[in-house]
Amino acid sequence: MPRLSSSPPKTRPATDRRPKIGLVLSGGGARGFAHIGVLRVLERHGVEVDALAGTSMGAILAALYAHGYRADDLHELAASVSWRDVIDLSLSGGVVKGEKLHQLLATYLPARFEDLGKTLAVTCTDIEAGEQLVFTSGDLITPVRASACLPGAFEPVEYQGRTLADGGILNNLPVDALALVHTDLTLASDVSPPRRAVYEDAHDGRVSWWQRVVATVTLERRTPLAAATFRAADIMMRLLTDAQYIHHPADLRIQHEMPGYRLESFWALDEIVALGEAEAEAALGAHPALLERLQAASSAPMRRRPLPPPARTASAGEAQDQTGPQHAPHAPSEPKRDDPTGGAPEGGDGASRSQPTESTSESIRTLWSHLRRG
Repeated sequence: MPRLSSSPPKTRPATDRRPKIGLVLSGGGARGFAHIGVLRVLERHGVEVDALAGTSMGAILAALYAHGYRADDLHELAASVSWRDVIDLSLSGGVVKGEKLHQLLATYLPARFEDLGKTLAVTCTDIEAGEQLVFTSGDLITPVRASACLPGAFEPVEYQGRTLADGGILNNLPVDALALVHTDLTLASDVSPPRRAVYEDAHDGRVSWWQRVVATVTLERRTPLAAATFRAADIMMRLLTDAQYIHHPADLRIQHEMPGYRLESFWALDEIVALGEAEAEAALGAHPALLERLQAASSAPMRRRPLPPPARTASAGEAQDQTGPQHAPHAPSEPKRDDPTGGAPEGGDGASRSQPTESTSESIRTLWSHLRRG
């Protein structure tokens, strides 16, 4: 079992007999938007959690919620953040350095755990020692950032003599972290990738080669190598998460299979939130006695903290380019009707390959616009 490292657990006063409610949010990239739907359902039923634990995307959302933002605020924030706000290319340990993510977190979160309105536990993985670490006090931004450092995508974070990365490497649903903060009723929202899923690349064979390039750069398409690598990682993560859950179960585990959505499906924000909301309603509806216990144990809702103004405002040129959702650029996924090639893959005569079509030119402009603003 991974060793847990944190400050001494907080103790509950002997006079306080109200059961404490804990909520665990798993990692899962864009799939983690389903947690927003879960939080929305809990608010609707008058369930107020006392403590949260999370890893990766779950750590980010848990920290924001513990600071006083409500579910609708998280939805609004996710819709307003572009991938350009968190991606800064690296030439060393990963594709992304993570400094932009650090700055973004610092814009919306306090500097220390102690400044949050709710108790929070964030898990990371020490990739040198192979240990899970749980942080509950001190510097907040660095552990949250480190918890979301997916290996191969983000550079690891050096902190307190440790080399930290994604907490989901060892346990993507850290129910055990709530043991450090002494909760009595535990809910878990799990967006871990499903063990069974269709292995395919939906873009190939239906769109032009430039559209596939744009879709790859904007994370809407996986290369064959990336597809196989991520699928293998998904299988291992799910098996390890299920094994950990046997030893540290929650009172209610809300599982979001969502086989049609991947960790990079940021353009599907609204759909994923809606799916998370539906799953949470169904899960609570199937356990009415537990819902009554949760409602009886809930304290008054935490005072809502308004979102701060955006860190930056798009220029006129960017505003013209950003015609879709701001949380991710969306490359064309279907051939245009006036595309002379019909969106077919590369092939045909040499003249058709050497002369860029109108659709190809538009894709080039889109790709250049994304790279220029990144």
